Amino acid sequence: MSEEHSKSLDELMEDREALLALKEAIEKRIANTSKEEQMEVDSLVRRSFDPQCTFDQNHRAKLYALALTPGQVGWYFKLRERLHRLIHHH
Repeated sequence: MSEEHSKSLDELMEDREALLALKEAIEKRIANTSKEEQMEVDSLVRRSFDPQCTFDQNHRAKLYALALTPGQVGWYFKLRERLHRLIHHH
């Protein structure tokens, strides 16, 4: 493994902590929600972490916010995302 691709133990621990915090936020968000809403949250998180199109690449942070804190995302982006999803079948 080359030096530029290796991470120190501290960096790996920081990554682990960030991922655990993300896991907790997702679990909190989907607690007591319908199966349909859980699937929508999962889809938005997946699209924010592994964007498959230009829209998703350009709006990763907003997709993530929409998944975890939808009340903090404006109606205009929600409408754009919904229209995009209908066209691209996400």
